[in-house]
Formats: sequence, structure tokens, C-alpha cells
Amino acid sequence: MRLRHEDGTLVHLAYNAGVHPAEDLENLIAHLTRYAVPVRKRLGVERMGVGLWLSPAVADHLTADRIELVRLRRSLEERGLEVVSLNGTGGRNQEAPGPDWAKPERYRYTMALARILAFLLPEDVRFGSISTIPIGWRRDWPADLHAIAARRLERLSRELRGLYGVTGKTIRVGFEPWPGCVLETTEQALERVCGIDSEHLGVCLDACHLAGGTAGAGITEEAGTALRGLAAAGTPVVKLGHVHNHAGDSCRELPSTRPVLEDTLTAMLSGAVSGTAHIEVEIHDLAVPLRTRGPGALVSALAEELDWARSNLTALGLRLAA
Repeated sequence: MRLRHEDGTLVHLAYNAGVHPAEDLENLIAHLTRYAVPVRKRLGVERMGVGLWLSPAVADHLTADRIELVRLRRSLEERGLEVVSLNGTGGRNQEAPGPDWAKPERYRYTMALARILAFLLPEDVRFGSISTIPIGWRRDWPADLHAIAARRLERLSRELRGLYGVTGKTIRVGFEPWPGCVLETTEQALERVCGIDSEHLGVCLDACHLAGGTAGAGITEEAGTALRGLAAAGTPVVKLGHVHNHAGDSCRELPSTRPVLEDTLTAMLSGAVSGTAHIEVEIHDLAVPLRTRGPGALVSALAEELDWARSNLTALGLRLAA
């Protein structure tokens, strides 16, 4: 969904479609029909955003076959769906972590996603976002791996600038801090990333972690601290993800992300923090029990979470945009 602030800022609200992953293009399109279209109809909107997860095999397929890429874009348009963001964190499947940034496969996969996203972006949208891993999957990385990863990020920056020159679309890659990894907090992400390219490389904020005031493993990180660090560094928020309310009885232990949603959006609208106003609802932690109850249960949960997010955004003064 698109919402617009009175200052003209366009906010894109979507859900992370990795909750119903697909290993090939046929199933991806089928899942959009089975899940995304009913969610859109429940919400009563003509157009709705989905944050796609594409496996490396699907990404390779789409970059190698332009006809298939056109087919995907048309399939989205025919279903009243649009894509402004991709989830680039997974490996061969949604649950596998995949290669780290010291390996060439990670760079190739991310650039494939960037080219695909530049093509899928609606004509009137200039910015696209891709979430990626926290550089490496362990906190005790040796110096040589850090150096290799840094060179790959510099190359990524150059290629994204070149992509803008060809397409006119700015694709931003956001590094998502995660417990036990090279980047565990926003502060660490700023130290590693912000000096390379503040236009195309930034940070993905995990609203669920920030709502709990912790990055895990005893490491504390609050939303205010993260936002002040981003503002001081001039590093963009590429995406605010893992937004949820999870109001059901089985989810009482999970804090609502409403305060983080409000604080982040307020900071962006005020100009204190730069970035792309992409907000993504995520219910991966509920996916398995919901899928066992059939497609309708997952559709209902997604619609409820998106409606909750929409209500909170309109309470901040945003209005649905055409």
C-alpha cells in the first residue's frame, strides 16, 4: 500500500512474502495468487506491496531470461501487486543463511536482485530496497575476511551507481544487524558500512529487536540510540522490517513494534534520518502453525497485521495514496 504524508513523502507498506517461500517462478506466481491477492482484497485496496524473496536459482533464471522477468512484472500488475523491496538475506532456501560477504556468490546474488528490482519497480518509483545479511555469520571474523568483504562492498557500490546511470533507479542495499554475527547492532553496521557509500548502502532496522530493546545475547540496542547514530552518520534507513502487532493469545511474549514504527517514521519525516520509507510487516515466527491451518489462516493473519500497520500510519497523519 502507498501512503502519503502531508509533506509529500511517499511511504510504501508491504508484507514480507518470504512467509510463503517459493523455489521456482511457477510457484512464486501461484503463491501470489493464493495469498497476496486475497490479502489485498481483504484490505480493500486496488494496489498492495509485497516484499519478495527470490532464491538464487530464481534470481539467476530471471536475469538470464528477459521474457520471464517481463512475465513476473505482468503477473504482479495483473494481480494488483507491486514490488519496491526484495529480501536478499536467504540462501538456497528461505531458512538457510547462505554465503557471507567474503564469498563472491553473495555479491553476484545481490547484484542479480538489484537488476531484477530495477526492472520490477513501478514507473513512478525511483527507489528500491534490498535487505542483506550482517556481512558474516560469526562475530569473530579474522581481518583478512573483513578486507575481502570490504572490497566486495566497494564493488557493489560502484555497480549500483552504474545501475542508476542505466535505469534511473536508485537501488539501496541495507545490512540487517543480527545477534552473533559480524554486525550485531546498528552502531557496528555504521562502523563497517557508512564510510563506503551513504547513497546506496545503509541499514535495515529490525523493529522487533528494537522493540525489545535488545539485539540478543545480552547486547542492548534501543530504537532511539539506533536512530541518533544513523542521523549523525548520515546513513540511510533502507527498510524498517519485522513490523508486527501479533495480537493473538499465543504471541503475548512478543512486544508490539508500534513505538519503533512511530519513532522511525517520525525521524524520517522530520528529516533527522534519511532513507527509503519502506515498511515491511513480517510474521515469519507464526508461519509454520498458520500454514498447518490452511491458506485462509495465513491470509487472515497477514491482513490483520497490515491493517494494524495502516491504522498506525494514518494516526501519524498519513493518508492512503492512489
